[in-house]
Amino acid sequence: MNAEEIAWFGIEELQLEIGKGELTASEVTEAMLARIDRLDPRLQAFSALWPERARQSASKLDSMQRTGEPLGTLHGVTVALKDLCDVAGEPTRAGTTALGDAPAAENAEVVDRLEAAGAVILGKVKMTEGAFVTHHESVTPPVNPWNSERWTGISSSGSGVSVAAGLCTAALGTDTGGSIRYPSAACGLTGLKPTHGRVSLRGVFPLADSLDHIGPMARSATDAARAFSVLCGHDPKDPWSLAHNPAAGTASALLPSVRGRSIGFDASYCEEGVDPAITQAIRGVLDVLRELGAEIVEFSLPTIEEALGAWLFLGSAEIANAHADTYPSRKDRYGAALAETIELGQKVSGREVAYAWKTRLALSRRLEGLFEVGGETCPKAAPEGLDAIIAPVIPGLFPANTNLTDAASDPAVSLSMRFTSPFNLSGSPSLTMPGGFDVEGAPIGFQLVGAHRAESKLLAIGSAFQAATDWHARHPSL
Repeated sequence: MNAEEIAWFGIEELQLEIGKGELTASEVTEAMLARIDRLDPRLQAFSALWPERARQSASKLDSMQRTGEPLGTLHGVTVALKDLCDVAGEPTRAGTTALGDAPAAENAEVVDRLEAAGAVILGKVKMTEGAFVTHHESVTPPVNPWNSERWTGISSSGSGVSVAAGLCTAALGTDTGGSIRYPSAACGLTGLKPTHGRVSLRGVFPLADSLDHIGPMARSATDAARAFSVLCGHDPKDPWSLAHNPAAGTASALLPSVRGRSIGFDASYCEEGVDPAITQAIRGVLDVLRELGAEIVEFSLPTIEEALGAWLFLGSAEIANAHADTYPSRKDRYGAALAETIELGQKVSGREVAYAWKTRLALSRRLEGLFEVGGETCPKAAPEGLDAIIAPVIPGLFPANTNLTDAASDPAVSLSMRFTSPFNLSGSPSLTMPGGFDVEGAPIGFQLVGAHRAESKLLAIGSAFQAATDWHARHPSL
């Protein structure tokens, strides 16, 4: 079995080979470390690589297997961490120099959960500054392995590149306004933004706490489901953690079905101002889902225009709060985009925050009404309510280093957050998947949005779609 095969194994395939004794966790780890050494100088995904830590973890897993201990859900699976996640003894830089190099005192909850399940942490991957829109001047941005001239997405850029290039099997991303979904769409991945509070944020440096989500980025819905089953669960030490946070098994994704599911499609929302290649891809996705037995329900999404302003008021205020210890005291270490947003947040008034929360709650309740039995906000929906809503992620075919605050560069840039930020305000789960490729060979992604705590339903639909298509199974030529 060669290293190239190992790089592209899904979690189930990997664990099958390990369980049969054809592979060990140490062999998997060495193959990935060698691949990183060979490819990352060009791709620039990793900000910190920990080969000895990874080797020690893998060796321990091999010893446990030899003594007959049962394999964990992620036994031997190599994972990269976005550099917002605390790892004891290592600095958390969050893509900036402003936070300094002080080591974290303890692991983030998500790191402990991954390692308890048998994951091998390879290191940390790059991200935009503070998880906002641009990379800090000290950071060499990652390169999209599909097409070096195309966007990698923000802010989990290193997470997207590392998984897409086969440098790890899965990675953690965070999403405050689109940062799991953007890089998943741009890099051809399957990324899950869970319901806000389903995965602990303790030990994860915030961008905007009430809008932040953390979740897995992988190459398939089944892999995302396995990782999510480890990550989710109530954390009593995290004030944002949902108390009603049931365990998520992987069975729903491993036994895929969409028959009888109702998928909501708002044509104007999905197509106005969106590149024709993306709208064509989404129409193709709907055709596949229809053939699999899903009912495609045309409906009108509640207006989201006010939500965009609400995200800006709430987001900027919370961003300013997150950086209160270092801004303006270390202002000279900040890039322009993040600094401007912090300063905006410092000026947001109480009335503006009150307006934003009112808008947020109204939108959240209207969206949840779409998924309720007999939901009145969606009169065309099935009596049982919608199971998911389909939407674009990125409205255009963006070049490398696109800045979403620079609307003058491309009219589609100004539309980007209308497809992502409303679902951060509502805290809704969203599953992003590839649905095709454009003429330049770059992936085209789409998202399925669901009701709160409906991740298993989304993953089951996603797994059924991927069982009938091969977009997720294609790899960049490296």
